[in-house]
Amino acid sequence: MTLEQLNTLVKLMGGNVDSVAVKAAKLVLVEGVSQVDAAKLLGAKPNTINNGVQRYKKAHQEIQKVYLEKEK
Repeated sequence: MTLEQLNTLVKLMGGNVDSVAVKAAKLVLVEGVSQVDAAKLLGAKPNTINNGVQRYKKAHQEIQKVYLEKEK
């Protein structure tokens, strides 16, 4: 996922760019940091990191699925 894609998802989903969920998604999905390392960097529980990452990952996958299927 690119930073631009994540920022668009945050905007569409009404997220807060300063939230742990968005910061975690950026570290993991954009920068390739492990969830364990993201939890350490953000001082958050691994479950909190996982929830945020999964929320944005699933939204990204759903959007890709819809748009890529429509283009075929």
